[in-house]
Amino acid sequence: MRKIWINCSEASGDMYAGALTEELLRQDPSLHISGMGGPMLSGAGADLRFPMSRLCFTGFLDVLLGLPGLLRLHREITKAWEHDRPDAVVMVDCPDFNLPLAKAAHAMNIPVLYFIAPQLWAWRQKGLKTLRRCVRSILCALPFEPDFFHTRGCRPLYAGHPLLDMIPLQQLDRMKPDPFQIGIMPGSRKKEIAFLLPEFAEAAGRIHREMPWTFFSIARAPGISRRYLKRHWPPGVPAVFVEPEDRFNMIRRSGMILAASGTATLETGLVGTPTIVAYKIDPPAAFVMRRLALSQRASLTNILLNREIFPEYLQERATAENCYAQMKAWLGDPGLLPKIRKELGELRRIVGPSGGIRAAAQNILAAHEGGRQ
Repeated sequence: MRKIWINCSEASGDMYAGALTEELLRQDPSLHISGMGGPMLSGAGADLRFPMSRLCFTGFLDVLLGLPGLLRLHREITKAWEHDRPDAVVMVDCPDFNLPLAKAAHAMNIPVLYFIAPQLWAWRQKGLKTLRRCVRSILCALPFEPDFFHTRGCRPLYAGHPLLDMIPLQQLDRMKPDPFQIGIMPGSRKKEIAFLLPEFAEAAGRIHREMPWTFFSIARAPGISRRYLKRHWPPGVPAVFVEPEDRFNMIRRSGMILAASGTATLETGLVGTPTIVAYKIDPPAAFVMRRLALSQRASLTNILLNREIFPEYLQERATAENCYAQMKAWLGDPGLLPKIRKELGELRRIVGPSGGIRAAAQNILAAHEGGRQ
């Protein structure tokens, strides 16, 4: 039996890992795929050996308190490889956890590939030495990443972002947005939701009191219950809760989105929906991140378009007042939102071409064959 191990530890990585697993099994149904991840990886047909919920850290203190468990999980995964050796290991994003594992796999002479390259271009962080020495191929999702990694001695490949294969863009383009529907995407971790959703909710409440015809749709991330979301949303503000698999329709039908910085802001950019981006974490983690940050922008849409088309409110600026003011400005000028939608059309060309998941699967299978020789 031919074996591939996929390792991911957060919701966006699980989404990509699930799509990759489906494509790998489509190309070679005889594969046995196992690994660490969440419901998307498991639902695609992989044997989930370690749940990614064991690495649910948001903030500096969480990481410190969770360090013993993190090291224990690292040992458990490497022991699993020793007991049932995979022919190739695929890391998905999350370099802090995955790069030490890549080093361990390399020491065991197991081919390592990286799918969704770690965003080392955005942060002052170690990792390039491990990527050069231990990773056979870095499967890049963003168009500027191959040059970044190649000039640093790594082996990158680029085929386009997997979201282009996962979002039904042609179908969505036929839907007409409702200018008074406002989508809320508060994040995929409980702590970031606890920081952001109350701010979004207060801003939404103010907008609804002034414009009672507005209504709100809240996207539920995998692993987050409706009960938890309702805990941070006032009962007097009308809202529906949207399941993870329906979020693309919600994004398209919304006149605008309030979103936590992350994969969601690239999804909204590709769908073409104007988005207010916010993010807030605990102060110690924010201090560290500001010292390490290289990029002037947080949203991938803004980074790729090289301008702030999505307003960004980070840390102390991620307030209900700022979100409310931005929503009111957009709602008060009927010409603004169509103009932003038109500008977002450029993003698909920049991120393309489609077919990234298929190309990634082909490269992984080629390395997998090399690992068996």
